[in-house]
Amino acid sequence: MREIRSFIKTASYSDLNKALELIQAAIDEQAKQEEAKKEVLALIKEKGLSLEDFASESATDKRSKVRPKYRIEKDGEVFEWTGRGKTPKAFVDVNLEEHKI
Repeated sequence: MREIRSFIKTASYSDLNKALELIQAAIDEQAKQEEAKKEVLALIKEKGLSLEDFASESATDKRSKVRPKYRIEKDGEVFEWTGRGKTPKAFVDVNLEEHKI
């Protein structure tokens, strides 16, 4: 809000009018979205359904844990990596074939 107040104090008349148009367009879009949500919820209730009926079971399933593919010991500390994602610092400049589990 401070940034908006600062803009208002320093903006020209034409900039303020442009900002007003943009804000009004955003308000109108939000109103359309809210109306659409109400219509959809009313239709769902009318058909005897609930939002839980649309929630996918797979969306709530947790991903299975991936077993580590590489293991290395540096300075007495053991580091493991699945081979996915960004390479950990411990595995940079290391021949991965030598550290396969």
